[in-house]
Amino acid sequence: MTVWRTTGGEGGPDPGAREAPRYDIVEHDSALLRITAASGAPRVLLAGEVDVSNTAEVARALRAVQERASGDLHADLAGVEFMDVAGLRAFSEAARALHDRGGLLVLHGVPLHIERLFTLIGWHTTPGLEIHCPPPR
Repeated sequence: MTVWRTTGGEGGPDPGAREAPRYDIVEHDSALLRITAASGAPRVLLAGEVDVSNTAEVARALRAVQERASGDLHADLAGVEFMDVAGLRAFSEAARALHDRGGLLVLHGVPLHIERLFTLIGWHTTPGLEIHCPPPR
């Protein structure tokens, strides 16, 4: 896993602030997938494709964000163009782990085709998983 700062700032916006978090920690960057995290909030932003080749990195990035910040974990998937069953499983397992600790994994901007996969497989009811704010259609 590659982790480096892309901005010079150490902190981020106050979790209660209305301004958007700065995604200034690169958790993973490859030809298929880029994962960035907010240093001051439990938020992660994904862009690209999530498949069997990079689900270990997705799981590792989600754990890293959980270790840096407490509470519910928010993942923005609006930039995810493709996700296979291995990717769905990575998010479901992260949600179960958060649920066991009393938290939630909240997925934001989930593309319709990915939301349908969660529903078809039945993993939309995974304990600790909340699919929220689908992108506009």
